[in-house]
Amino acid sequence: MTRRLIPFKIQSNNDDNKEDHATPHDALILQRLKDGDQEAWSALVDEWSPRLFNYLMYNTRNQDDAQDVLSETLFGLVQSIRTFDGNVTLATFIYAIAYRKVADYWRRSRETYELPLWLSTAGPTSTRLEVDEALEELSEQGQQALLLRYHDGLSVAEIAEVLGRSYKATESLLSRVRRQFHHAFAGAEA
Repeated sequence: MTRRLIPFKIQSNNDDNKEDHATPHDALILQRLKDGDQEAWSALVDEWSPRLFNYLMYNTRNQDDAQDVLSETLFGLVQSIRTFDGNVTLATFIYAIAYRKVADYWRRSRETYELPLWLSTAGPTSTRLEVDEALEELSEQGQQALLLRYHDGLSVAEIAEVLGRSYKATESLLSRVRRQFHHAFAGAEA
């Protein structure tokens, strides 16, 4: 039996009667995608790639980066479609994945401040006191994350395990506290 390919047309967000859950049309498409129907996947990629690319271009402001994030988004869609329960429209589901991939993109590309190696070996000098004062301005968990990373040399994954946080949350924490430390330490030097 040959399946007839149904185009992926998602209802407009301007519909006043639009419900927050998947439409019957979405349910049919969703089932075909979950079943691994290659025609359904091809149609989805053909329809959604230009739409997502425009959204991602706006968010990344770089064509190459937008293409990379598009690939990550489509890969994320393939990975998560089997667990999608259809409680929102397919459009909402796809854009939620794209939104998270954009956040990952900015988290990865954000300027970070690496702490100098000599900080962990600094003796009782005025610089060491400034380091201690800068560390005291951070949260307890932030202090621990920096010490585990730069004094003890643990990886982000190991720190996440120690702190009981996810990898991404730990990566974000490290980025944030490095920046805070940098500003606090630079302020102490001035």
